[in-house]
Amino acid sequence: MELFLYFYTEYCIMTYIKGFNAVRAFSVLLVVLTHLDLSDWIPNTDFVMSRVWPMMSGEFGVLTFFVLSGYLITSILLHEKEKNGRISLKNFYIRRALRLFPPLILFFVLMGIVYTAGYMSDAVYSVLYGVFYLYNYVPRTIYFSEMGHLWSLGVEEQFYILWPLILLYVKKLEMVKRIGYVLIAISCVFAFVVAYYALFQNYYPTRWFIPASTSIIVGCLMAILNFTQPDKARKWALSPYTFLLILLTYSFTLYVPPIFVSLGFFFRSIAVGLVLLIIVHSQDKKWVNVLEFKPLAYIGIISYGIYIYQGFFLRTGGGSEIWFQKFPLNIILAVALAIVSYEFIEKPILKFKKKFEHR
Repeated sequence: MELFLYFYTEYCIMTYIKGFNAVRAFSVLLVVLTHLDLSDWIPNTDFVMSRVWPMMSGEFGVLTFFVLSGYLITSILLHEKEKNGRISLKNFYIRRALRLFPPLILFFVLMGIVYTAGYMSDAVYSVLYGVFYLYNYVPRTIYFSEMGHLWSLGVEEQFYILWPLILLYVKKLEMVKRIGYVLIAISCVFAFVVAYYALFQNYYPTRWFIPASTSIIVGCLMAILNFTQPDKARKWALSPYTFLLILLTYSFTLYVPPIFVSLGFFFRSIAVGLVLLIIVHSQDKKWVNVLEFKPLAYIGIISYGIYIYQGFFLRTGGGSEIWFQKFPLNIILAVALAIVSYEFIEKPILKFKKKFEHR
């Protein structure tokens, strides 16, 4: 099983980190439950929807994916640079393509099939945004629910065009951190201004590169801390005060004045980053072994496929009147396809991807 999980780790982590697949599982389950209309089961008040719902919604699941992605990829690139004196951009982008493209290609094949069959005939222009990883900029007028989840892939790929270049060419990690701080500050100001003045109503500005990449950057900064100051990171992770800090940052939107609620995404990202540090520095703890519960870990392993295919079957809310988007068939098909996709397509390709890992 551990070898099986090792092949899943996205970018050749030096050692398998127990508990991270559980984090992936938690994240994708939030997305799926949200798209199964979980919000219909909670009070529809302004306080709940603006302050409580963001703490448990699918967007929090995506935020968690972002932080984890930033942490893992930055850790790997830093170790590659330390060991080899450089970062192979070619190998990095080949690994990205081999990891991301197979389920995504199958997703667009499905879209093509249903388009040919007469469904979703208005999706042509929307598909172009998805194909070119620009769905985080799609106008509301051509937004298509089956592809709404592709916004997060756009943010990630836009970020990972930039980030390896920064790590490769900026010599001092202190300067890298400052770049991260500046991007976070710009993102927070942008998110605050957009929310306060209700700008860009025909778009989804909270999904643009700025500010959505903030969560990835937080993960990157946590990785830099753990790489450059492992003792300090361990001290933070094992300090009882860290649990209080996690609670305060995670619940930020519950106690701040309304004007600051739009900044909750940043503080929740800090909470997730601290949780990752705790997991990393608690590998010998029994509670981390509990996170390795095989069914839970397997959901984490196939989480990328679940995330991609649930968009097609569940859309961004409970499905539709089309037969393959009706509950419960839609969720059954999404999970089944994710399993088949991983076992027969992704898994063999992930083994091949090892040829492009740093040595």
